[in-house]
Amino acid sequence: MRIDEVAATVGTELAVALHSAVETISSSQRVTFTLYVKQILPLDGYVYWVKASIVNPAELARLGLSDSPLSVSISGSLHRQALSEQTDTVSQSINHIIFTPIEKIDDFNVVDPNGMYLGQYEGVQFTFSRMDSRYTQAGIFHYRGESVRPSMRTQIIDSQDDINTDLVLSNSIPIWLLNNHIAPVYPSYLLPANVPAPYIVADVQSTKPLQGAAGYVRKPDDPDNFRRFQHVQDSVRVTLYGLSNDDALRYVDYIVQRAVDYEEFGITNSPVVFDDKLNQVEINALAKKKHVDFEINYYQQITRDLALKLINNAFIDLENE
Repeated sequence: MRIDEVAATVGTELAVALHSAVETISSSQRVTFTLYVKQILPLDGYVYWVKASIVNPAELARLGLSDSPLSVSISGSLHRQALSEQTDTVSQSINHIIFTPIEKIDDFNVVDPNGMYLGQYEGVQFTFSRMDSRYTQAGIFHYRGESVRPSMRTQIIDSQDDINTDLVLSNSIPIWLLNNHIAPVYPSYLLPANVPAPYIVADVQSTKPLQGAAGYVRKPDDPDNFRRFQHVQDSVRVTLYGLSNDDALRYVDYIVQRAVDYEEFGITNSPVVFDDKLNQVEINALAKKKHVDFEINYYQQITRDLALKLINNAFIDLENE
């Protein structure tokens, strides 16, 4: 018998034994997982996870999830550790979850996954961020994660009543999302998973006022509605991945020229490209990572106007001849 045939036979025997052990320990416990799909608020790139059962089938097809079950019941052993956390702004309970199923739930190497299965156990919703080391021959998986924290519940949409299309961010992020001529631009912490370079990340590090009080302008078509203008300054670090020196300099010149031509925002510093060090010891190499610091001033109302303009420009009219 060949070595690979021996390994397959031994692996099958090991998997059967471990599956039986998991079922015995868990008393044949089953956990239900519900499919949620990722939806991004176009105004400022904010991420929401929407229950697939309330999503239009055409949108599920666009995301490649038409054939994905809306919910699955998986057999496995679940361990839960509950603890309380208290900080200066949050007091909440956190549930740490370890789940050992006998079939795969998630592969964290998938590029920009559009769907995610949230588990439910005794009123607690949870998902995973880690799959522990395992042997293929064993046929079992070990997943670790946390329950959805109360402060994050607003990002989970279970019904249409939970949907809100208002601008979330109060800073200049919409300005940076609009200026994506050189490479795709994402807000910090809101970029897709495992996205390949080149791409750009905008991180607004501080916002301060440039005027004592906000100004208000009455809308001509709605006398009871006012537009609020607050002049502010943002300190923004823009990080560039996968771009050469020439590309980075073109990006800086593009942003500066945009500020001059359209007067939507102003730049109050002299932005310079810095080379960052991001290494991976396994391949003994450095990533193409650079950053540029900008000081910009703008009216906060302008950011919403720019975001709406970007959305309107993205619509396409199709006509049959």
